[in-house]
Amino acid sequence: MAFLGAFASTVSAQLLDAAALDSVRTFRSLERAMLDPDNVFRLDLSDQKLKEVPDLRRFKNLNALDLSHNRLRALPTWIAELPHLQELRVSRNKLMEFPEGICRLSHLKRLDLSRNALTGLPKCMGGLKELTSLDLWDNDLMDFPAQIAGMEALRFLDLRNIQFEIPEMERIDGLFPRAKVYFSQPCNCGAQP
Repeated sequence: MAFLGAFASTVSAQLLDAAALDSVRTFRSLERAMLDPDNVFRLDLSDQKLKEVPDLRRFKNLNALDLSHNRLRALPTWIAELPHLQELRVSRNKLMEFPEGICRLSHLKRLDLSRNALTGLPKCMGGLKELTSLDLWDNDLMDFPAQIAGMEALRFLDLRNIQFEIPEMERIDGLFPRAKVYFSQPCNCGAQP
């Protein structure tokens, strides 16, 4: 246990690499996390029926945040003030608009916004240069701007259970030549009987 304490203090205020992030403790209680905010690198607040995100800015070393399975309709603008955030999960909520503060998370590698009600994506997403995984499964996306092609590190994009016509699927696939893009079967949205 003394080793883990020494490890945590040596990585304090740093961006963790993948191996270190996978090995740190996951805090599942906000109250417990508040007792030692400098050593909170991974916080799981899923399944807590949250309607608002509690102020997490005191967790300056937060690298991974899970807000899935809540009742969130929006994310606060201060989400951009979590400078080391690499993983963000906000699946199974009630988001209708993409939280643009996410675009300023320069170290974000994994983003899960699946099973929300998002209708479009902002152009600023193209600035997420380190993003490798984007899960948008089961949203209501209609707007997919070409500017998001700037996400050059993207290797996984899940767009299943979203109705796109074949030309739009081909256009989206062309934006990310290095990514595996998952679609559901195309719709015949404009076809006449």
